[in-house]
Amino acid sequence: MIVVTAASGRLGRAVAAEIQKRVKPSEVRLAARSPEKIADLAAQGFPTVRGDYADRASLDKAFAGAHVVLLISGVSANEQRIQEHRNAVDAARAARVKRVVYTSYGNPTPASLFPFAAIHGDTEAYLKASGLEYTILRNGPYAANLDGPLTQSKTNDLLASPAADAKVAYITHADAAAAAVGALLGAGHEGKTYEVTGPEAVTLHDIGAVLSTARGTKVNVAKSALADLRAYFQSLKMPLFLVEALVGSSAATAAGEYAKVTGDAAKLAGRPTQSMREYVKKFA
Repeated sequence: MIVVTAASGRLGRAVAAEIQKRVKPSEVRLAARSPEKIADLAAQGFPTVRGDYADRASLDKAFAGAHVVLLISGVSANEQRIQEHRNAVDAARAARVKRVVYTSYGNPTPASLFPFAAIHGDTEAYLKASGLEYTILRNGPYAANLDGPLTQSKTNDLLASPAADAKVAYITHADAAAAAVGALLGAGHEGKTYEVTGPEAVTLHDIGAVLSTARGTKVNVAKSALADLRAYFQSLKMPLFLVEALVGSSAATAAGEYAKVTGDAAKLAGRPTQSMREYVKKFA
């Protein structure tokens, strides 16, 4: 039995869509904090179960009888999420799961300017020390992270970011899901760490040029200040940890932390991956 956690999220749903191309839904158990949110997937034949990283008992039940678990990272403050991920690793070990595939993030080191890097660094280390077989997928920034700014640019023909000049190897959710399924079902991935990136690193200027051509209207690109970005997120009444994470993500991007390009995603997916230029054309 394969178990996919956080199945109600965008990546979890993309994994469910990809994995059923290769195995029967009955062979994949989907876990979510609120199983009612994946009732549509249950109707497709997937067994569903409650799996809350903060509730160890729910994880014990979710992982029972599993031979491999896809541990999709959650979203919460650092101290809380570190413990939640450790709960999941402990539950996998108690259930005698053979291997855990973990969706980490690019550059999960103490030197990173992204606050959530500490979470991924801790989970990677904890998983490696657990005695479980593991595969680590360090996903790069998602292409969909720019859906909001791309949509907003329709009204003002402007793309602005503190990281406007930085190259980023964006990966689509569909390609990250295909890579995860390849790691789940393929052989020889034990003890491996993969850098899951798109096939090309682009700047916001590159994206603006593609968008301008696709729309037939000039889209301007500007480098904004981190302070302005923080003020904007604060105006949305976001939790402080999330504001700092988003601002830190932009600072890390500007520092070039996500410019690295590898062929790992295509190798795991068994097919070419979509470039950000192609994504933007389709979005436009």
